[in-house]
Formats: sequence, structure tokens, C-alpha cells
Amino acid sequence: MESAGQTFPLKVALIYGSRPSGHYAAARALAEYFPPSILEPVLVDLSEVYPDFGPFVARTYLQVLSKTPAVWDYVYDNDFVAFAASAFRETVLPFSSRKLAALLQKKGVHAAVSTQAFSSLLLTKNSRLARLPHFSVVTDFCAHAYWPVTGVSAYFCPEKAAAAMLREKGAPADRIHITGIPVRKEFSGTQPDKAAARKALGLAPGLFTVLLTGGSRGLGDLAAAAAALKPLAGRLQAVVLCGNNRRLVRQAAKTGAHRNIRFEEFTDSPAQYYAAADLVVGKPGGVTIAETMAMGRPFAIYDPLPGQEERNSAFLRRHRLAETAGSPEELAALVKRFIANPAQLAQAAKAMADHARPHAARDAAARIIEQLTGSRH
Repeated sequence: MESAGQTFPLKVALIYGSRPSGHYAAARALAEYFPPSILEPVLVDLSEVYPDFGPFVARTYLQVLSKTPAVWDYVYDNDFVAFAASAFRETVLPFSSRKLAALLQKKGVHAAVSTQAFSSLLLTKNSRLARLPHFSVVTDFCAHAYWPVTGVSAYFCPEKAAAAMLREKGAPADRIHITGIPVRKEFSGTQPDKAAARKALGLAPGLFTVLLTGGSRGLGDLAAAAAALKPLAGRLQAVVLCGNNRRLVRQAAKTGAHRNIRFEEFTDSPAQYYAAADLVVGKPGGVTIAETMAMGRPFAIYDPLPGQEERNSAFLRRHRLAETAGSPEELAALVKRFIANPAQLAQAAKAMADHARPHAARDAAARIIEQLTGSRH
């Protein structure tokens, strides 16, 4: 297929931080909506491009969180740190971006989509990529200081406040589009009802069902949360999604999980678990929130990380979309209250569903196609 000097399909790099992650899930969601005759997705894992950098950042991040979480919160959104980071952008990033630029040129990509801020910065700081159309997808309900404000063809934001943050930082208003956070088709299509989902997963059909999730890494004190729910096991069942946290799975196997408390290893298709749930509990990562909204399930905030997850929590509380369980004991009390008040649970579910943008990936993909081809699809 050819048009106006272009040969189709156009190769489009979808760049994310690591796998598994919310950034990766968002990239995959976009890829699902690329018509194969028009766009060919090329998934690029930054942790493979920079194998030493990714683990260093992750290790440092987790160490700071475990020892001095207040420091991370300070670093995350501090004007002086942002000023210091600007020097890093102008000196180190242009040099560091060479490897990514060489890879993209080798793969012959026509455009790039970043679902993570660091890859956006790398793309905007390389002169060899100056003419490469570049799209930034914000996957949290805030747009922090590390998203670039120049050199981006279009931004896709979750909601108005994040778009306003980008405008305040200097991003052109006409390049900012509010689409929502991309979620995969399994979250946006026709969903099985609770009874069918529970049957497929081998869960009891009539028990109140809590889904505990620690994101792709299985972070947060999920073991303590599950233990706090054990006294309620006659009235509920709980599924703990452990992500790639194999240690948590082994720990559960050693201690012996209750028959109504299940620990599940990483799953690549989690939508069915959401469909089976009456309540989703966990770390408020942007993609996790978007998936929960798309499924119309109530959400309870538990053990958020400093930085973006705290800001996502603030978004949820500001819009009265979720309550916070500050400890395992508070979580148990919150769950008991929801079990006793089905109307309150239904109201919480409706609030999340009303804020959902389940077709964010489709809408962002349509705009990308329009900008790259000059036609609407």
C-alpha cells in the first residue's frame, strides 16, 4: 500500500520502560488498535536498550522507598531538583539518546510513541530524531516535571488536570488531547458477568469477592492485607494478584493460604479477575485505576508508593472515587462495611464507571493515524 510517497504499513515504535509494567500494558493497548495495513507496531523495551540503567533506577527507587520514602516524595516534584534535572537533560541525555536513536533508525521506524517520560526525553534530545513524529502518552493522573514540553507531536492525557499541568509547563495547548489512559481490548470490550467470570476462575459464585493487586511487580504489603481478611473468609473470598513477585507466591505457599484466599502468579490477561470482583484493592498505578474504571468496579487505595501513586490517590480522593485503607486493619474494616452496605458498594462502582474512558487506546491510535497519514480512520 502506498500513498503520497509513503509505503504502508508505517513502522511505529512503542517505547516503554520495562516489562511487565503499566507503561508496557499501555503500549500493548495502543498496538491492538493499529490497523495492520496502516501501522506496524515495533515494541521497544528501554531496559533492553539500556540494560544497566533500568535495573539501577529500579533498585535505587525501591531502596529509597523502603528506607526514606519522604526523600523520594521530595525529589519527585521539587523545583530545585527539577532545575538540576534540566542540566542533566541538556548534557547527559543528548549523549545517552544516541543508542536509542541508532536502534530506531536501524528498525526503520516512521514514528515513535512513548508511554514513559524518560523515553520521551531521550527522543526530544537527539538531533538525529528531530524530524521523527513523536507522541507522548501520560499513564498517570498527573503530568510531572519530567515530561518534555517541546519536540512532541501530540500528548495524550488521562483527564483535564493532567492536561492543565502540561500547559502550565509550556506544552502547546493544541497538541494536548484528553483521551484517558490506554487499556487493552479485554478491558474495553464485552465483559463476562460476575457469575461467569467466577465459574471460569474456579471461585465460589455467591461469595463477596475482593481482588488485591500490587501491580506488575506485586508491590505493597499484600501478605498482611490478605492475612487481615482471613477472619472474614467465611463471608468473602480474596484473590491476590502477585505480578512477578515470586517471593510472595512462595511465602503464601509456605504459610498455607486459606481456601478462600488465593495467591495468583503473574497473569497476562487479568480482566477476568476484575470481572469476578466486587471490590478491587491495591496500589493506585495509573493503568490499574484505568482498568478498574473500565470494568466499573469500586476501588480502595492500599499502600500507595510516594510520587505518582500518591498523586493518583489525590486524584481519586478529589473526585470521591475511592477510599483509603491506611493499614491492613483499616482494610478489613472497609471491606466489612462494603459487605454490609451493598448500596454504598454500588454507588462506588457507578462513580468509577462514570469516570471511565475505556476507548482511550482506540481514540489515541485514531489521532496518531490521522497525523501520520493525514486521513481519519
